[in-house]
Amino acid sequence: MELVFLLLTIVGIIIAVIFGYLQVVVPFIKGEVRLSRSFPFVETAEVPATKPRRRKKKRRKRFLIPILAIGILIIIAVLIRFLAFQAQARERVPIAVISFTNHTGDEQFDYLCEAIPNLLITNLEQSEYLSVLTWERMRDLLKVLGKENVRTVDEDLGFTLCEMDNIHAVVTGSFTKAGTMFVTEVKVLNVVNKKILKTSSSQGEGVVSILKSQIDELSEDIARSVSLYERVAAPTEMQIMEVTTSSMEAYNYFLRGRDDAGKLYFEDAKKFLEKAIEIDSTFAAAYFSLSHVYAWLLDYKASAHARAKALAFADSATEKERLYITGYFEEDAEKGFRIFEQLTAKYPKEKWAYFYLGTGYAEKELYHKAIEEYNKALELDPNWGTALNVLAFTYAEMGDYAQAIECFERYAAVSPGDANPFDSMGDLYFRMGQLDRALAQYKEALFVKPDFTLSPGKIAYICALRENYAETMKWVDDLIAKAPSSGVRASGYMQKAFYSYLLANYNQTLNILETVENMSEPIEWKFGGRLVALLRALTYYDQGKLELSRIHHIDWYATTSDDPYSTILHNYYSAMAEVEQQSLDSARARLTLIKSLLPDVTSWLKDHAPFLHALLYAEVLLAQDSLDKSIHVFEESSRFVIESPPYWVITPVHMPFDKDVIARAYYKKGDIDRAITEYLRLLDPDPNKRGRSLIRPAWHYRLAKLYEEKGLSEKAVAEYEKFLGIWKNADADRPELIDAKKRLAKLKTTN
Repeated sequence: MELVFLLLTIVGIIIAVIFGYLQVVVPFIKGEVRLSRSFPFVETAEVPATKPRRRKKKRRKRFLIPILAIGILIIIAVLIRFLAFQAQARERVPIAVISFTNHTGDEQFDYLCEAIPNLLITNLEQSEYLSVLTWERMRDLLKVLGKENVRTVDEDLGFTLCEMDNIHAVVTGSFTKAGTMFVTEVKVLNVVNKKILKTSSSQGEGVVSILKSQIDELSEDIARSVSLYERVAAPTEMQIMEVTTSSMEAYNYFLRGRDDAGKLYFEDAKKFLEKAIEIDSTFAAAYFSLSHVYAWLLDYKASAHARAKALAFADSATEKERLYITGYFEEDAEKGFRIFEQLTAKYPKEKWAYFYLGTGYAEKELYHKAIEEYNKALELDPNWGTALNVLAFTYAEMGDYAQAIECFERYAAVSPGDANPFDSMGDLYFRMGQLDRALAQYKEALFVKPDFTLSPGKIAYICALRENYAETMKWVDDLIAKAPSSGVRASGYMQKAFYSYLLANYNQTLNILETVENMSEPIEWKFGGRLVALLRALTYYDQGKLELSRIHHIDWYATTSDDPYSTILHNYYSAMAEVEQQSLDSARARLTLIKSLLPDVTSWLKDHAPFLHALLYAEVLLAQDSLDKSIHVFEESSRFVIESPPYWVITPVHMPFDKDVIARAYYKKGDIDRAITEYLRLLDPDPNKRGRSLIRPAWHYRLAKLYEEKGLSEKAVAEYEKFLGIWKNADADRPELIDAKKRLAKLKTTN
């Protein structure tokens, strides 16, 4: 149709030019016409009476000229109409679809009140000449009105929502049933004057007909009623089953699962989404949501499977869903980022697209740009807790704690009854060093939602920072008991193994690690498997079984991604074993390699990697008897600060590295007093003064020996008792344990 308009205009202009040239320009040159003051502004010129036969012909020209003028005006009008049509066609018409009414008299069909509008929205979005208010966007507007719990949007409320979002037309409707025949009716209303633009109905045999034909038929009628282009051009191809599912039951489960995932009710979401794909194994959108849910539950095998299915069936999804699937799962971060830019350009009211762009900028440490994108999402949904949450953490990364607190307070205000705002606020207070307030927030999260599993591990860590290991183990057991999935349960056992290792209960550590390994394999929790191998290597190292430690360390490194930090960690542990064995040349070579990798370490580990380098360097210097240099090298780096506690997963950052190298250097120099001072710094009861890192219980034992050597018996007794109390369940054959008991008994006998 556009091409026809264009060709007609071009032909008209050519004819007008030729006609005008022959009928006006040529006679004017010959003097046969002259200018006039009245329309059509030319008239026949006076000619000699000797040529009467030509006068009749010239009179005709007086009539041809106005015809020419009118023809040109018509052509101009057609051209203007064509251009106006183009402008209107290019502008998307905003339209909304609100809740439908169940007139069947049967409650089992109530789900169609939401399912039919969602299907119509999905179908209408396929037209490039319509801008459709999504169901999620409608819910966001309801939150602004304080009506987030309203499930049915009637006409009056629908008009209000449309006025808020500058929507031109609203679709409402109902469905009924006569025998096995389902009939769906729609009304398209003008939002400004409330007049009906179009009524339409469709019917079919059984509920399945809604998907097979009714949604497609109604969508075409709706599109034509509001879009000039859809009326005069070939209709947009709308086939809902081609881009969603062939089953209304599957679609219903999908909607329920998607809603529960948005509330972080992952177990419920998993149940409904699995039902959806059990019914329709090609449902791309359901696989996309399910992949996220599995990842949250640490079932990485299932998550990877759902991811592969979502990508495989992405071409059978709507364009918008396809962009989400390919953008989110794109392995090339930059390419994925560009896909989301494309998504926001085509669908400017998709808040999740802006959210993912913000996340991309934050990962690049472009925090100001990340904030811009998060704020775009919040312009669409001012009460979106997820965006407020990440916005707060972004401000925290920039050191702007006042803004971060304000965002968290807004998050809590718009999410009453939600545990996560309290948990997130606890994370901020932890970063700020206000551990009592952090602890209170974590406990408040559990008060609001007792089965909330992000907080127990954080509480356990704060208790461990204060060497209250009985409470630590209680909270870890709480996490295991409440775990909603085998993956989260495995992470709880991983924490239990970690704290058992710290308390020198090595036999228990190895037994628990076997449990974690057995639980991790079926769900392909690769990170869990790597942690098992690493903690086994550390356990055997502390037991003095260096060859076993080396074997498991190699197993760990073989499973890691070949990134700079993993390589640094591998070479650090290998070099520490070599220092222990006096293979200093090899250790120094690894030290050089580690230094070369420091600039390439990812942002969140950029402080820990230099810490490891400095600690290893100090140990090498200590082994070489370069004592002053050893002290100087590690003095600054020993102040490394842990900014967030572990919730499910213990990371190498949280490992209790044996960083008393400065104290040992002073002792080797013969300066026992300075060595004691250094141990007191490492054992400071205020966790903030030691960078919120865990205390190695053996430091109490080493300090006690220094006190004993200085003749400070009472202080020595106190430290020995502290050490033995912490290690009360340690393996009985530990040399430090045996020695501490002997020394304590001797001191008590002497005193």
